[in-house]
Amino acid sequence: MCLYCWDTDTTQVSPEIPRPLHPSAVTEKQIVDKRIHDMQNLKKEKRKLSKRFANPAPIPDRGLLWSA
Repeated sequence: MCLYCWDTDTTQVSPEIPRPLHPSAVTEKQIVDKRIHDMQNLKKEKRKLSKRFANPAPIPDRGLLWSA
């Protein structure tokens, strides 16, 4: 089956304007903001863990363990 079109303007068929973004499309700014947020969370976690493991737990006296 063949369709014929007469006097069809090409701009109507394929417009040269940019297509609008899909609502679920992620913008470049959102990607950068998410990356910054993730890096801040990593820094917080690293700081928390370094504080936790900076001073090791004291080793209990051997005499207390073996005096059973």
